[in-house]
Amino acid sequence: MQTPLMRFLVSVGFLASVPAGPAGPAAVPARIELEFLADGRCTVSATGEAFHSALTYMPPALVSSTAELRCAIPPVPAGAAVDLTVMLPRGASPSPGAEQPPLRWTRRNYRWIGTASLTTAPLVVRIPGSGKRAARGAGAMWARNWATIAVCLIAALSIAGWLWSRDWNVQR
Repeated sequence: MQTPLMRFLVSVGFLASVPAGPAGPAAVPARIELEFLADGRCTVSATGEAFHSALTYMPPALVSSTAELRCAIPPVPAGAAVDLTVMLPRGASPSPGAEQPPLRWTRRNYRWIGTASLTTAPLVVRIPGSGKRAARGAGAMWARNWATIAVCLIAALSIAGWLWSRDWNVQR
């Protein structure tokens, strides 16, 4: 037979060893989707348990003139795990290993997409060198155009000089 005190002690010991409340599913990570646009802006969407935000940032002129892409992340509750997706503009390519936070890159529909599963949300996503490659491509196209114009101009002047010298010799 158990005394009421013994029943009490056993029940308290039993309750202390059983978790308080039912075991719920693991917390679903927050989802952050970031897209860098060709004009230097970035759009960010952050969704999770009990929060949602969608923003468009325009970096200051000083930052947008540099070769890197940079975008701030909206506040995410502390301690929340994050699934991050970053999409680069067309023509820009990543510098794997140099970005913050580190991302796994794949190419879909002519655009680079980086993904990461993080334990906390970053304050800023930074992709160095990707803007430089797009600008270098535009600069190379500009140089090719000028090279074509220069070759055509030299050819036209050569032909004109040849015709002039031929006419000069005929008149003598």
